[in-house]
Amino acid sequence: MVNVALDWKRIDWMPNETWKKNILPKLEAVGLKPADLKRSVYVIRLNGDFCIQYPWRQSPTIYIGEGNFGQRINSHRAWVKELEGLVGDFAFQVRIAIPRVKNSPDAYLDCEAALIARFGELFGTAPLWNKQYESRRNGYLYNQKQVDQAICKGSGAKYKWAIAPMRSSTFYANFRRTDRKAAQAGEFRR
Repeated sequence: MVNVALDWKRIDWMPNETWKKNILPKLEAVGLKPADLKRSVYVIRLNGDFCIQYPWRQSPTIYIGEGNFGQRINSHRAWVKELEGLVGDFAFQVRIAIPRVKNSPDAYLDCEAALIARFGELFGTAPLWNKQYESRRNGYLYNQKQVDQAICKGSGAKYKWAIAPMRSSTFYANFRRTDRKAAQAGEFRR
């Protein structure tokens, strides 16, 4: 088995920020180049006094993604607006890693699937804005501490609130669709 290291870089992201003016300089400041981002994995987290109440535990993680971060971050603005309307103007935290395996340009796809699977093991569902679990491609091994560092609450984090979507939220269907307990009981409502 191949062990893959994950060196997480962190930036704060405000939904109104633009790629060239705000986001790209932040990424370059932490040592990330635009070319590296095409095969990246990233975790979008809440960066405030509240987190999400998942079926088994709480987490600030709301999305795990892969691929061209530069293009994808713009598409995330649409669903961020609903949460921003609920809790007000605040920053998100984005953690980005570039998993590399010799002769395997698609290692980042396996990494995304492994991160979502681990999230499901710990929290009972996929992150709030992930619509599905992904399939592992290569079965690479990832340091559990490095994975948990990206998806779990940080040590010393003291959240004041944990929120969950209700039926009237556009996120409720996705939230329930990936809920492991609901899946086992056949409780999907579409």
